[in-house]
Amino acid sequence: MTIAELRKRSNAFVAAIDLHIAEVIEHNEKLLQLNKGQLKASKTSKGGSLINSRTNSARYSPAYAKRKGYSNPDLFVNGYFYKEMDLLFNEPKDYFITSYAPFTKYLIEMYSDDLFGINNKRKAKAITTPLMIARYRRYVL
Repeated sequence: MTIAELRKRSNAFVAAIDLHIAEVIEHNEKLLQLNKGQLKASKTSKGGSLINSRTNSARYSPAYAKRKGYSNPDLFVNGYFYKEMDLLFNEPKDYFITSYAPFTKYLIEMYSDDLFGINNKRKAKAITTPLMIARYRRYVL
C-alpha cells in the first residue's frame, strides 16, 4: 500500500468517524456493565448516591434493608430493570443509556434523572479506545 492510498483510507475513516463511534458504542455490553455496576454500588451517573426522593434518604428503611440484606438501594429487585438496559446512539456524538422496563420512568422520578450514564470516563475510554484502534486498523491498514 502506498502512502497516498494510506492517506486516502485514513481520510475516509475520519470522514465517517461518527459512524465508527456509533458502531463501537451502540449496544456495547461492557459500557452497560459499567452503568449497572454504578447502580449496584448505589451511585448515579454523576457519582452521587441514589437518594429516594420520597424519603430523602440514601438508605432503605430498616425493615426493607433487613429483608434485602443490605441498606443502600441498587434498583435490582429482580434484575428486570438491568436486563432491559440498552445503550443507543441517537445522532452524531449523542448516545444514551436507557431501560425498556415499564417502570423506568417511576425509578427516574423516585431516584434521579442521573440513573443512566457512566461516571468513570477513564474506564469507559479503556473499553472504547481499543475497539476504535482495532476498527482503524481494519479499515485503514
